[in-house]
Amino acid sequence: MIKHILVPLDGSEYSEKALGFGAEMARATGARVSLLTVILRFGVVLPGQRQLEESSQRPIHEYLHPLQGRLAAQGLGVTAHVDFGNPADAIADFARQENVDLIVMSTHGVGNRSTYALGSVALKVLQVAPCPVTMLRVVEPASARRATAQERLGSRLSTAGVEGPAP
Repeated sequence: MIKHILVPLDGSEYSEKALGFGAEMARATGARVSLLTVILRFGVVLPGQRQLEESSQRPIHEYLHPLQGRLAAQGLGVTAHVDFGNPADAIADFARQENVDLIVMSTHGVGNRSTYALGSVALKVLQVAPCPVTMLRVVEPASARRATAQERLGSRLSTAGVEGPAP
């Protein structure tokens, strides 16, 4: 039985394509939904990194909040989370710690503007996830502008005085 669905989002319109399917699954099963954005963090913690990460959470929550609100307006139980680390590992760790029953994500994300089968994060999540993963293959352009995640989230982060997320 599916009680908890995770939809990882990287800020790209491609990743957001998974929201619709995730919401449909949640409505059909009565599951709650968690939205998760992971900001890349390298293994070494540098001086001032914690402060930088704290200041970058606000713009990411500003990105997630309208998406969370849209799903909540549809009557779904939804929460939004920001994490730091290797995106695929952080997604799998979140799924494990929060008892996620299903991960729903698109096969395109950060910066990918063509029609490759699977991105490296999607492929790694498929390999390390503790639960089933539904991959939505996105082949159509996200929009006429096709803004990348770095462009969409980077502008939010730069206005907060923080560099955008790494690919």
